[in-house]
Amino acid sequence: MTTEVNWVLKQLGSVVDDLTANYTNRNGNPVALKRVNRDDSSVYEGSESLDFNEPMHKRKDDLKSGIFVGATLADRATEPEGSEYDHDLETVVALRLEGMTSQGGLHGHVDPDGTNGVPFTMVKRQIRRTLLGSRSYPETDVPYTEYHTLLVTNEDPQSNEYRDFYRWEADVVFQGHEELP
Repeated sequence: MTTEVNWVLKQLGSVVDDLTANYTNRNGNPVALKRVNRDDSSVYEGSESLDFNEPMHKRKDDLKSGIFVGATLADRATEPEGSEYDHDLETVVALRLEGMTSQGGLHGHVDPDGTNGVPFTMVKRQIRRTLLGSRSYPETDVPYTEYHTLLVTNEDPQSNEYRDFYRWEADVVFQGHEELP
């Protein structure tokens, strides 16, 4: 896992805690938000795995256990800075948020009115605001690299394409400087 992916998933720990504390699904269990490293399909909260390459309807059993937010390294671009060897750096981590409704007899963790789950739009907003809260100088522990800006861009709500499933994608863009020896 890249350190940028790890940083994004770690930041979302407060969202996991908040949803667990404030929302329950139709069975009375706490709503679960599970963080996934999409590079190797490992779940941050345990040893479960989830194949993010399968269509959503084939992952129905997985989506019954919670809402999933996955992160993967999507791009890293460098550009020389002046006549020195240092680079301007931009790293992109792609996010994908997926969930299943609790409406109509399904056993998901998403409910538009918040009665038997959590409103999906609230989860999207909370993830976005949590990441943007660290938008200045995010400390990712990448050697010889300092990031000065973090942006959430290319938001792509895809929920209207699915009747029982909710999906949202966005890019988290780290902008900074890489000092080369």
